[in-house]
Amino acid sequence: MRYAAFLLALSPIIAHSQGLAIKDFARQIPLKKLPPTKQKPLLTPDEKLLEIVNFGNSANSGKNVKLTGGAEILYRGYRCLADEIEGDRESQVFRFSGNVRLIGKDETVVGDAVTVDFKSRTFLANYSQVKISPNTVGNKIEGDAYLTGKTAQGNSQRIDATDCVFTSCEYKAPHFHLDSETATIEPGKQIIFKKVKLNILGKNVISLPILWIPLGDRSFKYLPQIGQTEDEGFYIKNTYGFPMKGEDRAAVRTDYMSKLGTGLGTNYYYRNKDINGIARLYGVFGNTNTFNANLQHEQKLKWGNLLIDQDIQRNNYLTTPSATTSNTRIQANIGRTTTLSFSRQAQETGTFSNENQTFTLGDRRQFGKSSTSLDATWNRSGGSSGSERQTIDVRFQGQTDLKTASATLEYQRTIPIGEVANFFPGSDRTPVLTLRSDSNRLMGSKANKTLPFTTEMSLGEYLDPITQSRITRTNFQLGFNRATRDKGPWKLDFNGNFQQGLYSDDTAQYRLNFGTAGTYSLGKRLTANLRYSYLRPFGYSPLAIDRTGITNYSSFDLSWMTNEKSSFGIQTGYDFTRAERSEVPWQQVGIRSEYRLGQAFSLRTLSSYDTFNTVWSNVRLDMQWQTPTLMTSLGARYDAQRSTWSAINLMLDGLRIGKTRIGANLAYNGYTKQFDTQQYSFVYDLHDAEAILTVSDFGSGFRSGREIAFYIRLKIIPFDTNQGFGRRGQGFGTGTGRDF
Repeated sequence: MRYAAFLLALSPIIAHSQGLAIKDFARQIPLKKLPPTKQKPLLTPDEKLLEIVNFGNSANSGKNVKLTGGAEILYRGYRCLADEIEGDRESQVFRFSGNVRLIGKDETVVGDAVTVDFKSRTFLANYSQVKISPNTVGNKIEGDAYLTGKTAQGNSQRIDATDCVFTSCEYKAPHFHLDSETATIEPGKQIIFKKVKLNILGKNVISLPILWIPLGDRSFKYLPQIGQTEDEGFYIKNTYGFPMKGEDRAAVRTDYMSKLGTGLGTNYYYRNKDINGIARLYGVFGNTNTFNANLQHEQKLKWGNLLIDQDIQRNNYLTTPSATTSNTRIQANIGRTTTLSFSRQAQETGTFSNENQTFTLGDRRQFGKSSTSLDATWNRSGGSSGSERQTIDVRFQGQTDLKTASATLEYQRTIPIGEVANFFPGSDRTPVLTLRSDSNRLMGSKANKTLPFTTEMSLGEYLDPITQSRITRTNFQLGFNRATRDKGPWKLDFNGNFQQGLYSDDTAQYRLNFGTAGTYSLGKRLTANLRYSYLRPFGYSPLAIDRTGITNYSSFDLSWMTNEKSSFGIQTGYDFTRAERSEVPWQQVGIRSEYRLGQAFSLRTLSSYDTFNTVWSNVRLDMQWQTPTLMTSLGARYDAQRSTWSAINLMLDGLRIGKTRIGANLAYNGYTKQFDTQQYSFVYDLHDAEAILTVSDFGSGFRSGREIAFYIRLKIIPFDTNQGFGRRGQGFGTGTGRDF
């Protein structure tokens, strides 16, 4: 096994732990920067050859290797140094003892004795220290981390360690460290500590009998959170996780909110070879009584698998105040062909209730070159208003390959059950048979290159939703798409379509559709595009799916790169149909420009001229400046018709003043003359850790108000705050909306 697997397995400690107190044995291996070594070229990870670089004495006999008096070898991508190295070439088991240093590309192990079985990929280390760099764990940590342990053994899937000490501080007297009597690490899954302590500045801050941390769940908050919001007042929140029998795990939530009261909850995680799920309960007791329950269950059965998702929210002050909602979803997958699903949504307030239920049968099958798809859905809805609606929706599609064509049979119908008010089924097909082919199937590949076309013929019965009468339609389509290229600067594309429909009510309609696009390119400096689209129906169709408007439109755009740093563009359109009606045919004119200074600075502008009102409508400005440590982005829009800056958005991240890093997100509304959003973050550098203060003020919209939060986090631990996000989880940027 490569030691990279060992280090990757240990990386969850770095990414998810808090800190331990150093035991007496650990003082025998001082936490320090690892001694420098002269790097030598390393073998590739798959290289099985053993290269002996240096030794004092050797006692080699065939497959056995024994080097003493200070030895150095290259093996499996690692440079290995020790007072004594003993190994078996056949079994690939090597034992390193005395001043051991195993040096990989991104990691280093220093210890007293290390045994590695490269064939079974297992290891055993005694009194060792591991230096882990960000590359070792896919850059999921910031800076190097150090792990010291009395013993550690296992493989890339599971590691069991005793007397573990962890820190990210390279000082001899680290600012913090973590200490646990035993630890079990399962990469990508979980960590379990027993008898764990947190030591800060040489003092034990807290001791816990057991601590469980799920890996990969960034929503699991095992550090206390402190802050203030408009809804909750001042709050402190904490989550404590612990293992249970087998693979089961649990977590307890304890919150206090000055405006709402006490929040108590529990999460139960259960897992075995056939079952996996999470059950959550949470309630707030005080001024506002809130109850939330959620179940997510997955189970493998002999005939398939079962999924259950249940969510109940009663008087949730964040999403459903003064209301109760219930959402249920059950899905059973039978083999690979059939799916049964049930869903129910219900809402209830003091004077209003509503319920919707759906049951669906889905079936997908393949028979050689033929396939079928069936969906049957029963839907029932009703509520306190007294009206009830029940329908059955059936959708079937069968398809087969006939060599020169493909045939499709469709049946689609919505059937009311009982009396249903305002029932308008608008998409019934009872049934429709369609044959499709193309030039390649009918005339061969040579003809397809010179005259590419597609053709389709269908016969079927449709429902007219207005007259509620059934119409039989015979339809024929012929389309083509041809691209013409030459070695020069020109490129032309042509496409067209003819469709003829005959209907059982003695009506008929044919439709012509044509389009072309021409492009002229002069290297990367100049590109011009001219496009034309024509669409017109003739006759009459009783079916809405065949009704279209009239299009007779041309558009033009030009892009010109004036030099390597700047570019210019213009675009507009001309509507021939409007010209025939003596209306203004020219569409809005957009003028754009861009200026770039390497990768650090960019400036873009977009101006829109309204040809209908003969005024400049909008002017938009986007600017970004980025250095290795600072990022600034500005977006602004000027409303020329109202002579006001309608929106100005600013993002700032990485501004440093001493040990403090400042970030800000601002969104100013020029119409209301106020900020829709203000977000500020202040991060103070504590060497290994950071003190983070965030202030968010939402001036309008859903749950407006101010929030203040304070966090302490280790730099190497991935951490997300609400900075840069709105009340509904939407991300903020410097976009100012559509200009035209």
